[in-house]
Amino acid sequence: MISNHAKGLGREGFAMATTLLIILVLTVIALAAAWMATAEKKTSFAEGVHMEAVFSADAGTEASINFLRLSETPPTIINPADLTVRNQGDTPVQDDQSFSYSCRFLNKQPKPGWGIEYLDYAYVITAQGEASTRGQSGVQVIASRLFREGY
Repeated sequence: MISNHAKGLGREGFAMATTLLIILVLTVIALAAAWMATAEKKTSFAEGVHMEAVFSADAGTEASINFLRLSETPPTIINPADLTVRNQGDTPVQDDQSFSYSCRFLNKQPKPGWGIEYLDYAYVITAQGEASTRGQSGVQVIASRLFREGY
């Protein structure tokens, strides 16, 4: 017959070892959650800076389109090498945001349904936006404007 003392041999400290193992697992889970929260915070900050840069570049595109819209005659080419009609340097938007743009003549062609004196002028607009010290974005669009020539 085995005594109660012999049955419990080797089980002393079992509860302590189990508790330490559970604490270790919970600590690892807490560290992983803290690391993920920090990484998510950095990612969301970077995304916000990127979106500010995209909005700044879009503002540059809108400024160039507005330049074309307000022109009563086709803009004069200021750089014959690349057909640039307008360059706008760094323009502050708000706080640490700014934009710059370049507008280049692409081509002109008759507008279907209009007389031969109406020509559709196409322009390539390239805008750069900046936000903070690290956020940069670029936008490129093709815009057209109808002008009447020879009247």
